[in-house]
Amino acid sequence: MVHKIRAAHLCLITAISIAGCGGGGGGSNPVPQQNLQSARAPSEPMAVSSTTLTATDSSGNSWSATYSSTPGGMAMFNGQNANTSAIALTISENGTVVATEDSTAYYLANPYSPLGLSGTTSGTAWTATITGYTPLPSTLTVGASGPLESVTYTDGMGANIGSLTETYTVTADSPNDLFLNVDAAGSINGVQETETLTYSVASDGTVQALVRAQITVNGTTLTFT
Repeated sequence: MVHKIRAAHLCLITAISIAGCGGGGGGSNPVPQQNLQSARAPSEPMAVSSTTLTATDSSGNSWSATYSSTPGGMAMFNGQNANTSAIALTISENGTVVATEDSTAYYLANPYSPLGLSGTTSGTAWTATITGYTPLPSTLTVGASGPLESVTYTDGMGANIGSLTETYTVTADSPNDLFLNVDAAGSINGVQETETLTYSVASDGTVQALVRAQITVNGTTLTFT
């Protein structure tokens, strides 16, 4: 079962380097810019335009993953009228589609509070209900980590088929961006799942791109970049 969890957050500002003066001839040497170290968290949910990343497995097969998350309308989820986002993921191997996932994320706004998701993976229906949620702190720093969500999955008949826990880490990218890594770990239909989505976010809180995805496909974890 292929899963993607959500979209992400973050960023702020770093120091500008200043050229130092030399003696005699007045030459200068540029001081290297530092990587962005702290950032404010942007509002959720995060929108990601259609992005295609690629991977190669140990047998030399070529893979691609196309992911998007876009705002939707209003809908009911577990008896609550909620805002929605449409999420799509397509996995291809050597040009042939091997897995698809289309889902709708449900959330309350002002303040943001995720409720769950419903969707299909390669035609199999499922529902994910949020059982715990911790918002990101208002300011993130490189090296920070913490919990995000806990999720319980049920199948189309309402039977429990597993659960996932989401956490985050923040790592350095460049003088202008940070990496926010959203990690998910758990078990779906008896299969252990570990996945990571990595976003590059500018200092003003704008998500620049989805830059990396580690996704489990048929029991094998692939790293798409």
